[in-house]
Amino acid sequence: MKNNKVQKMVSIALFASMGLVLQYVAFPVIPMFSFLKIDFSDIPVMLSMFLFGPLAGVTTAFLRSSLHLLTTGISAPNLVGDVASFLATTAFTLPMYYFFKKGNSLINKIYGTLSGILSMSIFMSVANYFVITPLYLFFFGVTADTFLGMPLANYVVMGILPFNLIKGGIVTVVFLVLHAKLLPWLSKKQAFSQHQTFSK
Repeated sequence: MKNNKVQKMVSIALFASMGLVLQYVAFPVIPMFSFLKIDFSDIPVMLSMFLFGPLAGVTTAFLRSSLHLLTTGISAPNLVGDVASFLATTAFTLPMYYFFKKGNSLINKIYGTLSGILSMSIFMSVANYFVITPLYLFFFGVTADTFLGMPLANYVVMGILPFNLIKGGIVTVVFLVLHAKLLPWLSKKQAFSQHQTFSK
């Protein structure tokens, strides 16, 4: 039993490290807001969650964001960004996990992917309007009009909302491929390892 716990902790740490690396491989999708970049750091979080449960996934996301904060430098703007990244990942992955674990049917996958994408998009839109972007503007000492070239509400509607919808869609497609191909293999490896541990 102790070996299983150690194996789980090591796996979570590895997934968090993978997430950190993937967080640095990012690309913009909305030319007007090139600082909004998509990365695939949610994929290791989702793999961890589907292998070991929701708490493991949330822990993986927390470690990933904490490592990113440490490697980019601890500052107020970076802290806001990494907390926002952690919350976005949580809002995205937990609804997907809930519906996927209810069964492997197509309808559960549709509900899971849609609920995850919409949950993240709505949450991040509200959070950016009331908390995240206002904090950035405060720390940089600028207004929305001068920094973004438009009112905050317009930025949320034209930038944050479509960005998260696009990001959610792209990341979901990649995860669905891995869920169909890689996750069953990882699950078998995990079960075999546990069997070997108990048989000793």
